[in-house]
Amino acid sequence: MTTTCTRSFVALLLAGSFVFGTSLQAKTVEFPTDKPEFTFNLPDGWTTESGKDGRIYCTAGDGSEFRFGIVASPSVKNEEGAKELLSEIIKGMSDAMECKNTKTEPARSGKAGDLSLVGMEGSCTAAGTEMSLNAVVFSLTPGKYYSIVGTASKEVDKAHEKDMNEIIGSIAAVD
Repeated sequence: MTTTCTRSFVALLLAGSFVFGTSLQAKTVEFPTDKPEFTFNLPDGWTTESGKDGRIYCTAGDGSEFRFGIVASPSVKNEEGAKELLSEIIKGMSDAMECKNTKTEPARSGKAGDLSLVGMEGSCTAAGTEMSLNAVVFSLTPGKYYSIVGTASKEVDKAHEKDMNEIIGSIAAVD
């Protein structure tokens, strides 16, 4: 994305622009479901669905079709491995959507309490629609990494920036 484009949730969370506790959190989700290692909060009306390989998909309840997935990323061992995976994820999303004019920003790293984050964002045009491509790899404990991946039209992505900021900001280790 260029600096004139809408800032995605990746840019906001890595800029440290977390907004905590400003919306009602109706649902606490544990992940992975078989042996929870962390929790996160979803806004009222959001739903979850299990997918293959232990993935979970979270969908906004506003009818916008905004959706993101979370999956364990056992191949990642460190920040450099996270950056490599993020490049692969963004390229894979772009290829799958048959994007034109794909642009990516360099990966950015940050911390929020115990949460270490590496994020990458991209943009492209798919079927005539300007799209945002977002991916974050995070860890609460050294050696355990998870990925959050989502793509949406730029308009829908912007409409859910605050939600994603709060969701990612709510990630906490299970005691």
